[in-house]
Amino acid sequence: MPRKAIAIAALLLAAMFICAPASQAAAPNYPEVVFILDASGSMWGQAGGKAKIAIAKEVMAQAVPGLPAEVRLGLVAYGHRKKGDCADVEVLVAPGSSDRAGLLKKVQALSPKGKTPIAGSLKQTAEMLKSKENETTIVLVSDGMETCDADPCGVVKALKASGIKFVLHVVGFDVDAKGKEQLTCLAQAGGGKYFSAGDAAGLLAALDAVKKEVAVKVEAAKTTTTKAKSRLGKLKMSLPADSLKSLGGFRIIRLKDNKVLKEAKTVEGEHPLLAGKYKVVLLFAQPNYRKPDEAVLGEYEITGGEVTEVALGAVAINIAKELTQAVGGVSLVNQESGKPFVTHVSPDNDYYLFKTRPVPPGTYALRLHYSLSPEPTVVAKDLKVSAGQTATATVDSGIALKKAPGVTAWNLHPNGQDKPVLQVRRRFDNDFPLWKAFAVPPGSYDLYVLQKGMTEPLPVGEGIKVEKGKTVVFDAGL
Repeated sequence: MPRKAIAIAALLLAAMFICAPASQAAAPNYPEVVFILDASGSMWGQAGGKAKIAIAKEVMAQAVPGLPAEVRLGLVAYGHRKKGDCADVEVLVAPGSSDRAGLLKKVQALSPKGKTPIAGSLKQTAEMLKSKENETTIVLVSDGMETCDADPCGVVKALKASGIKFVLHVVGFDVDAKGKEQLTCLAQAGGGKYFSAGDAAGLLAALDAVKKEVAVKVEAAKTTTTKAKSRLGKLKMSLPADSLKSLGGFRIIRLKDNKVLKEAKTVEGEHPLLAGKYKVVLLFAQPNYRKPDEAVLGEYEITGGEVTEVALGAVAINIAKELTQAVGGVSLVNQESGKPFVTHVSPDNDYYLFKTRPVPPGTYALRLHYSLSPEPTVVAKDLKVSAGQTATATVDSGIALKKAPGVTAWNLHPNGQDKPVLQVRRRFDNDFPLWKAFAVPPGSYDLYVLQKGMTEPLPVGEGIKVEKGKTVVFDAGL
């Protein structure tokens, strides 16, 4: 190419980039519809003097063109290739197609023959929707009950529970009472509606109702796209309701200048923010108007036009009352990092001490901080926390030392180990909390007692068994 032509091309290319808008809204993510058609042998039966399969073809020829132009389609059929074959399910048009004429051509070619594998058709359809971000509307048209799976309703519930995004509407075409009952269950399990149709007019009315619902979703997609042009996004925190009582609020800090943009007493609702990166800090309440405990949730990026959700779980502490008397604090430690997520110390007021606390998903250990003890004691481990769920740490086993003269401190070691799990120390002016009950996990322990005037602890108990749900009161015989 001559140098002059190359220069002109380069200038044109540069002009294209200069003239292009700085940002463009993404194309709307429009809803999709997948039809599942019954082409089992019973569809040759008559409804209003005409074969049901003929009616279905006529109605589909009217309903499909009437759907909003933005909607992509799919088509699945069953029972149309072999008699007595429960595996006779075929994806005729994969979801996401814009070829409506081709889809209707597939419908017109259907010739009923076999069984009614409804559950199998739904499984195969749902498998294709796993990667879809938006909810897909599935429309099942059937003239009878499932003939291959014992629990088609259970199958739909399981598919819903798996997280696949779909809503299932079911049209019962000329079905009896028993068939209506089963098909209604399918629709309810799939989060959709059941429609009864006894003839062509009824079938068309059912599909028209679905069309109106899909049209609303199309308009919503257009609206969402318009809003997405904004630089304003939102932060939303979701957490188990029972964990709200431990919170005194939260704080949002802009990372680029470390400025606190918001501090509020409630985490509920959506919090508008300009697009950017932020740090979120939970504020755990302390009694008597003390400064709250701070716990950094993490850093999050807010995108214009979108809601960034921070989904938390929680840890509940179920501790036996007799094991609480010497506890002055609690901490929840992330076992993966080994770092405490939140530590709450309040030796003179236990109002918030054992409240359920929200935490990010992960695996946690619970530590109790005993008054005057140099190190906290791990009393529960492997607390697996999922978003929206509460894991419970049950603390119901422990040990107490029977009152004995001259004792100034005592240590509890796992049997045969050098490092103690519990170190009990008294106040300088009295013997608190030497004789209180202390929570420890079930196991076998060795007990060492330090007496007044002695420089080394005495081994007074070996292999002491602490069982779940029980508190051992040990007599050192001093």
